[in-house]
Amino acid sequence: MTVQDIYNAIDAFAPFSSQEKWDNSGLLVGSPGCSGERVLVSLDISTAAVEKAGELGCDVIVSHHPVIFSPMKTLPAESPVYLLAKYEMSAICCHTPLDIAPGGINDLLVERLRGELEFAQATELLDAEGCGRIITFTEAQPVTAIAKAAKTALGCSTVRCSSDDAEYRYIKRLGICSGSGSSMLEDIAGRCEGLLTGDVKHDRWYKAEELGIGLIDCGHYHTEILMVPYVAQKLREALPGAEIFEFVEGDPCSYV
Repeated sequence: MTVQDIYNAIDAFAPFSSQEKWDNSGLLVGSPGCSGERVLVSLDISTAAVEKAGELGCDVIVSHHPVIFSPMKTLPAESPVYLLAKYEMSAICCHTPLDIAPGGINDLLVERLRGELEFAQATELLDAEGCGRIITFTEAQPVTAIAKAAKTALGCSTVRCSSDDAEYRYIKRLGICSGSGSSMLEDIAGRCEGLLTGDVKHDRWYKAEELGIGLIDCGHYHTEILMVPYVAQKLREALPGAEIFEFVEGDPCSYV
């Protein structure tokens, strides 16, 4: 089993060619011919993830977020990239391809919310690239009610949301975008009354109010950690000869 085998298995359900222009998905550390017998799946390649991979004897880490995103001008010894090279581990990162893929993170997010909310079975794409989904409620729901249901569904410690004291904060069509999707507000105005995402910056709350869109911020971590068991299972199905491990490090933020 080689790194190329792992890469090909991921490419089959989340094609790397579909990544956004600004993304850096793919084989980022190591070479295709390197060993790929034991694989750790993680949301991020942090120092803790590399250490766990070492404990398990893994030679590949598969993550959602790219371990190399912007050009690196230095390579400190405590950097996860340095440690990967030091321990001869390869890294395959599948970021936006997994966001966009049918059955990927955004579809997983929809299904997790379905356990707490009632909405139509059919969904729509939130944008032309396929990132995000739109769900439709039978009756408009208060933004706070949706936020509370999402908090339970995703196991969040806290959820931020718009106040529901204005009529427009009742949501019939809800946009869902894993990770950080508040930059899409202008594009979805008129199509959705609400958006559930993470990492909403201060100015975006005011823009949402201006556009009449109710915002729900469940955090980046909680909207994407669903990828770990999903990717691990897909790899087990495609590569029965490999040992696949899951690493859920936990939310890097504390809430007090």
